[in-house]
Amino acid sequence: MTIDEHPGSIRLWGAPSCPDEPWVEYRAPEGRLVAAPWSLATIVFEPGHAREWPGEVHHEHELVWCEGGPLDVETQGRRWLVPPTLGIWLPARTPHRVRADPDVTVYATYLNPDQVVPRWDSVVGVPVTPLLRELLLHGRTAVMPDASRHNLQALAVEQIVPLPAASIELRMPRDVDLRHVAERLLATPGDGRSLDAWASEIGTSPRTFMRRFVEETGLSFAQWRILARTGAALVLLAEGRPVREVAREVGYSSPSTFVTVFRRTTGMSPAAYARLLGAPGH
Repeated sequence: MTIDEHPGSIRLWGAPSCPDEPWVEYRAPEGRLVAAPWSLATIVFEPGHAREWPGEVHHEHELVWCEGGPLDVETQGRRWLVPPTLGIWLPARTPHRVRADPDVTVYATYLNPDQVVPRWDSVVGVPVTPLLRELLLHGRTAVMPDASRHNLQALAVEQIVPLPAASIELRMPRDVDLRHVAERLLATPGDGRSLDAWASEIGTSPRTFMRRFVEETGLSFAQWRILARTGAALVLLAEGRPVREVAREVGYSSPSTFVTVFRRTTGMSPAAYARLLGAPGH
């Protein structure tokens, strides 16, 4: 996401404020979103504005997160379904694309790679806990000495810790017909049509469909659909939906089967995942 695309709808947080002014806009050097001596800055994209950002690359690390609904992040040939209580960490210079529904508030926290050196170098999920959220947004109107702001940003960076499990990556097919099937399954994970039915819809044989799907995604159709359903379940559980209801919505008639598949895929039970993110009702 870039600052210049929507100048009327973006506020940049995390820069120093002067004692005599409640708000001071931070302007980093050209080509940078945050620079020394600061560690981070957060941009907010309010609901109602552009909901898809084309492929981008930033000098900074980025933590992209949201409120009001899920995010769809595509990077390195994979698709991430991001619930509101989870963020996606994108290492510096990682090409990515972000999509969100019109009523979702999207936040992008940029971290200066000269100041912040993470212990990991890959795209990972990061829980946006209530504490981390408040730390990242506290600079919105707060007036404080530079030393206090440095301490606040250091604490925020300390709270950015990858999720130990339950991150779902989906490699999307490049083939137009197969991508159509994948998009449909992401939109309606409870769709139980067989491989044969999907093959018939795009005008190919089941054998050819299966071979091409493995070549494009690295997974069988059944394996890919399990991941798509689990990814959708992560979003619903993070919203506080009951396990039985989530199971039914993502295509499992038996809650126990859903729990088994979810645990095998993520390493934890649906209830444990919801508690980890502090989802409502858990």
